[in-house]
Amino acid sequence: MKAEWAIWRGAFSPDECNSIIERGVDLPEIMANQGLNGENPDRTYRRSKVKWMYENIYGDVFDKMWKMTLKVNEEFFGYHIDTLRFMQLTDYDESDQGEYKKHHDVFWMSELKHRKLSVVLQLTDRSKYEGGELVMEVQNEQPQNYFDQGTVIWFPSFTPHWVNPVTKGKRNSVVCWFEGPHWQ
Repeated sequence: MKAEWAIWRGAFSPDECNSIIERGVDLPEIMANQGLNGENPDRTYRRSKVKWMYENIYGDVFDKMWKMTLKVNEEFFGYHIDTLRFMQLTDYDESDQGEYKKHHDVFWMSELKHRKLSVVLQLTDRSKYEGGELVMEVQNEQPQNYFDQGTVIWFPSFTPHWVNPVTKGKRNSVVCWFEGPHWQ
């Protein structure tokens, strides 16, 4: 592993980002939970709405994300990844001070695969909201300048991270997890 995180600025164009949001308008929306099967519905811990994105509607996004992730993984992480099951279209809104407190994305008890790389695609132009910063607990330098629309950030799924409350406007993002065989 050469880095604790990697950033690709301008990975998606504003038109691509807006298209992702527009295609999600009719998808079923749920209140986000924390943990497998929504076992922690605590709204003081996570306040956001999510829509599940599947390859049949977002094939272009899946394809692009796979190709980019293979390059980034080869250069920075070197993990054995072989699965991307779905993506999450997330909505953090000022109306409920949308946030997600400190957590990690690894579910160690999974019998199938382990999440290895977490990925966040920033969909919303930074001028449209305040707050909502993604913060990571890293040993070295905290990532900077990754809030521009179309920017993608990758980090190991075991990295503790959180999203600060959105205090004005709405922040949309795509979150996904690249999986592979159990860690050894």
